[in-house]
Amino acid sequence: MNRSPSRHTLGRSIARKLLVLALLCVVLAAWGGWQHSRRQAVASEVLGDYRADGRAVTLLLVEPDVSLNLDAGLRRDSTARLARALERRLSDLGYRTLALSARSNEERFGQTAQASVRNAAMQHQARTTQAIREADAPVLRVSLEGMKRDGREIAEQAYRLELLDPRTLQPAWRATLTWREGRYQSLALLWHLRQNRLPPPLWDSLADLAMAQMREDGVIRAEALIQ
Repeated sequence: MNRSPSRHTLGRSIARKLLVLALLCVVLAAWGGWQHSRRQAVASEVLGDYRADGRAVTLLLVEPDVSLNLDAGLRRDSTARLARALERRLSDLGYRTLALSARSNEERFGQTAQASVRNAAMQHQARTTQAIREADAPVLRVSLEGMKRDGREIAEQAYRLELLDPRTLQPAWRATLTWREGRYQSLALLWHLRQNRLPPPLWDSLADLAMAQMREDGVIRAEALIQ
């Protein structure tokens, strides 16, 4: 006849199971925190002495070729949204902003085979260059550096920021902003939903990261300009 386990043995078994469960929760929380902490990153380098010390900044948007993202759709490319987010933050600091497109639609859609369309693209570039010279303000160039995939899903996006001298169009400062997708996004969403708010979209989050890095590197004003 089998004897039922004693209360002491049963208690130790339950304690072991609770301890394993607690350790598992700690490991999952640590993994989620590590993943969440690396969802975005910035790496910058100062290449010259030029700074955005004046009252104006020109935002130069370099939109990628449409063919780069045909399988994922243009919804995943946030270059333009990142540029607009940076423009808003620079305006809040008191900068006058001028937004320009570095590439014509003909270039982006690969329609420069015909001479007439190629000439239109060249005229667009000439107008953009002339506008940069007339503004005579630091140029913040925003472009897509690349995307990495995990199967059919985009796992990582990288954006390039460059501060250019309008006279030479040579970079005095450069940064790469990286956004990583993954399971940590659901953890971040749950955390924000607990506080009755949604997490900021990647372009706003990267724009804040870029502004903080530009302040740290001394390429823009740290405080808002008092009018």
